Amino acid sequence: MKLALKILGVLLLLALAAPFAMAWWLQSYVSPDYLVKATEEHCNCRAELDSSTLTIFSWPPTLRLSGIKIGPRDEHVGKPLKERPPLKDAPIQIQLAYAELLSDDIWQRRITPNLISFAGIEVQETLDPATGSALEKLFLPPPPSGPAIASAEIPRVTSATEAPVPEAPAPGTPRTYDMTTAPPAEASAPPPKPGRIPLREIRFEQAHFHITNHAVAAHIDADIRDLDLILSDIDIDPDDLTRHNRLHASLKTKITVKGLAQINGKMQPVQFADISLQGTGKVVPINPTTLTWKPEATLDLILYRGSTIGGHMTLGDAAGDQLNKLKEYGIDLLAVRIGGSLTADATASVFYDREALFFKAPTRIALPDIEFTVKQDAWINTTRDAQFMPIHILFGPTIREPLINGIKQTGLGDSLSRAILSLISDEAGNPYIDLVLTGSLSKPDVQHELMNKLGKLTKGSGVKELLKDDNIGNLLQGLLKKL
Repeated sequence: MKLALKILGVLLLLALAAPFAMAWWLQSYVSPDYLVKATEEHCNCRAELDSSTLTIFSWPPTLRLSGIKIGPRDEHVGKPLKERPPLKDAPIQIQLAYAELLSDDIWQRRITPNLISFAGIEVQETLDPATGSALEKLFLPPPPSGPAIASAEIPRVTSATEAPVPEAPAPGTPRTYDMTTAPPAEASAPPPKPGRIPLREIRFEQAHFHITNHAVAAHIDADIRDLDLILSDIDIDPDDLTRHNRLHASLKTKITVKGLAQINGKMQPVQFADISLQGTGKVVPINPTTLTWKPEATLDLILYRGSTIGGHMTLGDAAGDQLNKLKEYGIDLLAVRIGGSLTADATASVFYDREALFFKAPTRIALPDIEFTVKQDAWINTTRDAQFMPIHILFGPTIREPLINGIKQTGLGDSLSRAILSLISDEAGNPYIDLVLTGSLSKPDVQHELMNKLGKLTKGSGVKELLKDDNIGNLLQGLLKKL
């Protein structure tokens, strides 16, 4: 009887101790040393992690990582964290990464994130004409001759059958760590195909991205701040990307874009945009052919009133040579600024693919003196410093009245003046001009068809004389808009 009671007592003790043993065992796989070691084994970087906390006695189980830093690979890779100096000026810094885990998988010796949230993100990216992206290099495989990493002290499971070390992806990559399967194949073998992503949501809170692009003439400097991004309804299965390759995105942020533009014949520092926006849409994240992260997004955006777009350049800066020819008809648009501060919210339906933004529908932007509409199928690519922007510019009263007076003062006669004004006005009598901007953002090529229309109108002195006759001019005026 005493023996039975002792056995029962031991069994109860083991039963009570089992969850704590499991917690300690799992904690060894999320320790800072282990996670840093796994990251540096798979990426060409140096990583730093201040602390990690795994809580399995809560609902849901959670994992918290604090003080994440990722920088260029150096001689300290492979050393225990306590023997390394602090990583300074790291281009990627994350104050907190928080993950909610699937509780059923915990008891199957797997750590499967169901939700991941990042807070306090600071990212510095530089694009150089000679070396390309600075951040992209950090996530390439490490060089074969890189520093040895065998000396890192990683907690191990001490049992008769020791669990293999799971393969770890780059920080922030959602996936399941299976701690019961066989060890990964040799490095020379092809990597296993990833399984279905179990995540339902990824959050970025108050993120800050600073991107400097010296690879283009405009030397673009983009500052994306106060970014809140939620990726939800995640449905990604590499085995069936035809039906399972999408997620929903919602975002809110402020963006400032600065750079160089040619003004008065010289490259000068300017501000291209300073906007506040929010948006929602659908994202196709994976390229079905390469199985790499190449997102395509269809987004509906709202640009808030008070945002600034352009304004650094006048029509004279952009197309002075062409617009000078209009002066003989009294049309002087050289001082008109392209852009300004939005007087009302603007909505845009856009498609994003490979750093290019395409306008799926006309986008109307109201400014103090002008209103311009970016036409459908326009696009802009800040990474490549390229654009195709057909724009319809409608002039407000402050520009309309001087324009009308300028045409009347040319001495072409009342009929011809009214005919010219009709040619550059819409059905409501508002003057406008259609432009197409192509080439570099810093020095765009500008095209317009107004000179061709005026040339048809005034071709030959006979036509001019006829139009000076009020009766004939009135008869022809209704036909001018068809040119």
